[in-house]
Amino acid sequence: MIESLHKLFIDIDLDWIDNSNEITDSKAYFQLISIFPNLENIFQEGSLSEKDEFQRTIRHIFRLFKIFFLILDGEFLHDTLSPDSLNVIREKLLKLHSQNNIILPIVLMYHDIGRLEDKKDHPYHSYYLISKMKLLDQFKLSDTEKVIINKTIQYHLLFATIFTGESTFYGVYSLLNDTEFNSLLDNRVKINSFIDTLEIFTYIDILGYSYARIYDHYVKFYDEINNKLSLILNSWPDKEKALKLAFEYSQEWLEWRIACALRIFQYIETQPYLTEEFYFNKIRESINNDIENIVNEISWDAIRKKYLANTSKIQMKYGLAMLMLLAFNKFFRGPIKEDEEISSNLILFWLLLSNEIRSRTSEEQEYLWNIHFMGLPNWWNWDRKFKQELNYHTLTNIFRSSRQEFDKTKKEFSLYLDFEPVFN
Repeated sequence: MIESLHKLFIDIDLDWIDNSNEITDSKAYFQLISIFPNLENIFQEGSLSEKDEFQRTIRHIFRLFKIFFLILDGEFLHDTLSPDSLNVIREKLLKLHSQNNIILPIVLMYHDIGRLEDKKDHPYHSYYLISKMKLLDQFKLSDTEKVIINKTIQYHLLFATIFTGESTFYGVYSLLNDTEFNSLLDNRVKINSFIDTLEIFTYIDILGYSYARIYDHYVKFYDEINNKLSLILNSWPDKEKALKLAFEYSQEWLEWRIACALRIFQYIETQPYLTEEFYFNKIRESINNDIENIVNEISWDAIRKKYLANTSKIQMKYGLAMLMLLAFNKFFRGPIKEDEEISSNLILFWLLLSNEIRSRTSEEQEYLWNIHFMGLPNWWNWDRKFKQELNYHTLTNIFRSSRQEFDKTKKEFSLYLDFEPVFN
């Protein structure tokens, strides 16, 4: 399989992938399907049900494979990554590739097929389709290899969302309650293979979009995430210790997490003034008298310890754009200016959310809370549709009217925040 894929993609150009309007009618597309024939019907149905999403998915898959082989062959260049960083990424990929050369290509091919059914929860739906239709049976894989592939796909956003602050290390709660994943926890080699696969996949997945930018500091932070996940998961079978470690690491990253709304994860250290302390100070400076609607003090240290302690249990998917809107009343992709002022709405949101979670559960409960943003327009329309300023009163009403669900199997809560009244 790997030889067929390499032969297919060696002569395909990235510019063609990014600019072709006929990629799904190309000879290369049908050659790719011939390597993964059990996807033919799924892709055919996807192309009929939502053509634009299908085109996006196929373009992404093509770019993933091209990036994968460019890195593998030592030919990948990126304008925001140094040769040293590229070499670190390549060495990690080569290590995985030498251990098993088909696991990552299978992950790349199948990880987004759930988008054709459900965009927002596509990692789970991709996993569900693979399991339901036994899509891995065509490959000669051990049970352990199948689990690593399945779980990398099901949780493929974990690594990236820890880094962007949408999730926390406490997100491993889902893994620890996943009986299928638990089969990996009896062996350190298996666990680390899963984590390493997830890390390398995350690099390639981000680079699978033509507009993506990864900087040298990603390598340092991804390595730290890898190490912390390894320490947490290798605490098994002491689940209590694992969750305690996950909670502690999440608390250590609290300022980072909130500052991710300012895109600290992307632009830290890319300019002399864009230091970690610069971003953290922007958050602290945003605290004003409006915060007294919720707390009796405006000291950041007090707020952090007394009122935001349980936010580590809060996990978001696709929440970054909304958090940016809270911080700036607009969405943008660039670094913030040195004199940029941050709205207190960002801290207000986190305080209100923390209070809401606290009021709906007891302190001793370890349950995860998944936050879903409802009623949001496409981000590029926000400037036009954003008519009512977000503030304490509108945010309070949104939280009061939010609904929750509890998944008894996963032992996780979901909280649905409806922002439609704000945008209409």
